[in-house]
Amino acid sequence: MKQEEGQRKAKRKASNRVWRATWRQALAALTIGWDLALPIFGGVLLGHHLDRRWGGGYTFTIGLLVLGLVVGVYNVARTLQRELRRDQLGARYRAQERDEENADHL
Repeated sequence: MKQEEGQRKAKRKASNRVWRATWRQALAALTIGWDLALPIFGGVLLGHHLDRRWGGGYTFTIGLLVLGLVVGVYNVARTLQRELRRDQLGARYRAQERDEENADHL
């Protein structure tokens, strides 16, 4: 009886981990998209406004587009590094938990 209850708790815990990991990955993907798109769009929008105001052709639009691309790529790289670091720490933590569980069973 207790063994079945323990197995159910373990399954529930594993299921919760899967759901949390799935949502975290989905949110990370959304964040990466916004981190890239917003600086590009903001640069083009601001550049277009400045070009219309001061009549510079497309000078500001292209310049701020390039700046937006650089900032967007930087944001994506920073987000990916953060996610990779989080995954590595999580893998270490899970390995320690497994080792502790195996030690308890011996």
